[in-house]
Amino acid sequence: MPLLAAERQQKIIECLAENDVGRIADFARDFHVTEETIRRDLEKLDRQGKLVRIRGGAIPIAERTRDTPFDIRRGANHAAKERIARQALAHVRDGSVIGLDASSSAHELACRLPDLRITVVTNAFPATAELWNRKQTRVLSTGGLLDPSSRSWIGSFAEQTLQRVNISTLFLSSKGIDVERGLSEVDDAQARVKRRMIELAEHVVLLADHSKFGVRSAVSFAGLGDVQTVITDSLTDQATIDALREMGLSVEIAK
Repeated sequence: MPLLAAERQQKIIECLAENDVGRIADFARDFHVTEETIRRDLEKLDRQGKLVRIRGGAIPIAERTRDTPFDIRRGANHAAKERIARQALAHVRDGSVIGLDASSSAHELACRLPDLRITVVTNAFPATAELWNRKQTRVLSTGGLLDPSSRSWIGSFAEQTLQRVNISTLFLSSKGIDVERGLSEVDDAQARVKRRMIELAEHVVLLADHSKFGVRSAVSFAGLGDVQTVITDSLTDQATIDALREMGLSVEIAK
């Protein structure tokens, strides 16, 4: 007899408690339902904060307590990040200096940047590799200590490099976003680089899919008052959007 939706969703949570990742195809086979049914289950559980949705499946919520490897982060809510990145292109101006942090959301923007006369300042190794063949675009990599998991440059060397640059528009994301506590990361080294980039930027654009809101990670590094624009997806609840706008932030919903 097929399981009820609530029973099936509880089984999914239990499965993820024992494994690093769960695949939609495997859940559909095991529970004798369609893959579309499992997608709806995972989306509901993701909104409830009980797991993290990634392309093709889900990972345990415990992944939020440590810096998740780049490939897994990039797969989480990938479609929403793509839409957010396309929306963010409207904030890229020819002749400007833009900053990209090491988030997977900023990487999606890097993948879509046209070959403009811009300078890109980044501590992200994947973004540097993505932009190497742009003929007009200059790329300034911070260098520093390479963190293999996040594929980013961190540490005092990266922070010292940033002291020498000015950023017109910074595009960044974070592990958690809380209306009261602001932006947070799981790792102090990542938080310090992001904080330094914010201090140098004239305009800060926060790229945040719905899963980031209401989450408080280990290290707070900036308040929402340090942000001017938020670009999010249509699954972000209206109460959060209203709260951000009441704080004076410009909120854009990526279509």
